[in-house]
Amino acid sequence: MKKNKGFTLLEVLVAVAIMGGLLITIIDLVNHHLSVIERYQTLSVETMLAKEKLIGLRAAPREESGSFPEPYSGYSYKSDIVNGPLPFLNELVLTVRKGRDKTVFKMMIGK
Repeated sequence: MKKNKGFTLLEVLVAVAIMGGLLITIIDLVNHHLSVIERYQTLSVETMLAKEKLIGLRAAPREESGSFPEPYSGYSYKSDIVNGPLPFLNELVLTVRKGRDKTVFKMMIGK
């Protein structure tokens, strides 16, 4: 009897299919995590810029809009003053945007 050494075509095709499935899953997982990291990085920068802007607006509340200086020129802001839940309070609403992403920050201020 002759003993064949090696793999059959079916075994090779099954192994290639399994490896392809694993590779697609890993690529999708990495892509998802990179988008999550990018979103959290954008959120961190928006929060930092909003805190800085709110400090200035707390001293002199006003409605305004504009963009931030370099290196954050891709970010814009808009502040609004709306009536608060109590007659002696207003709410300062600051919206910071970068492209389609936007984050809204609110702070209570006296009238």
